[in-house]
Amino acid sequence: MFLKSALSFAKLEYRALRFYPSSFALGVISSFVTTGMWFFVSLFLKEYAAASLASFGGDFVSYMVIGVVFFQNSSAILTLPYNSLNTAYWDKRLEVYNASSSGIWAFLSGRFLWTFFYQLIIQAAVLFAAVFCAGVRLHADIQVFPLIAYYLSFVFTCLGLGLIGASTFFSLEVKQGREPFTWLVDVLARIFSGVYYPLAILPAGIQFLSRIVPHTYALEGLRLIMMNGAGLGDGTVRNDLYVMLGFAVCSMLLGIWILNRALNRAHHGNGVGMVV
Repeated sequence: MFLKSALSFAKLEYRALRFYPSSFALGVISSFVTTGMWFFVSLFLKEYAAASLASFGGDFVSYMVIGVVFFQNSSAILTLPYNSLNTAYWDKRLEVYNASSSGIWAFLSGRFLWTFFYQLIIQAAVLFAAVFCAGVRLHADIQVFPLIAYYLSFVFTCLGLGLIGASTFFSLEVKQGREPFTWLVDVLARIFSGVYYPLAILPAGIQFLSRIVPHTYALEGLRLIMMNGAGLGDGTVRNDLYVMLGFAVCSMLLGIWILNRALNRAHHGNGVGMVV
């Protein structure tokens, strides 16, 4: 019953997209524009940056494109739980979902399933265009299993962190704008995970901060796999994957627990949703 309810919410998102196809078109265009903008920046800087990218084959353009594409995907997953609760609350649907047998978790799960596949399609389209139209070079022998393992661990890490952030909707009454937890994660990731530039250029005194951000390990592993053809036989790829799996498990367990506590507190306080 829970899975059926979750799939019904995912189907609802699909139907909404069919009624408003411009949303899909604008989402795809936005991803292409963002990636394209950083693609041209990387062309301008590639000669300078090559010296800092020896472990990735010195190809700054591919380094940049892979980082931007996967970071956009992670940001969509990270903000999904809070945005879902926010939308349902102001549409006066959250109380109805909470009163059903499957509850709010089926709603969040369905939205996640839809966003996961929706973003995957956009990611694939952007990477396809980057390789076949813009000349971005990827390794000819990409190891599929570690690539999937990294991608899924990255997705569930971001989902777990997003659930923690969504709990502030009730615990801190953050019902407008951007909630503080995922905002902090996003800022740290943009500065310290190497999305836009090699970590080697950071001052030595603050490079340690990159090791507390899960995006650092995910992007490093994904780039080594896609640019160098590295697999689990590579020590860095293997160790980073262990770290990412740890992040995924811990963030999901913690996120579910914290959001459940926030929901229970709201249920026994002023209520979960906006009562009409």
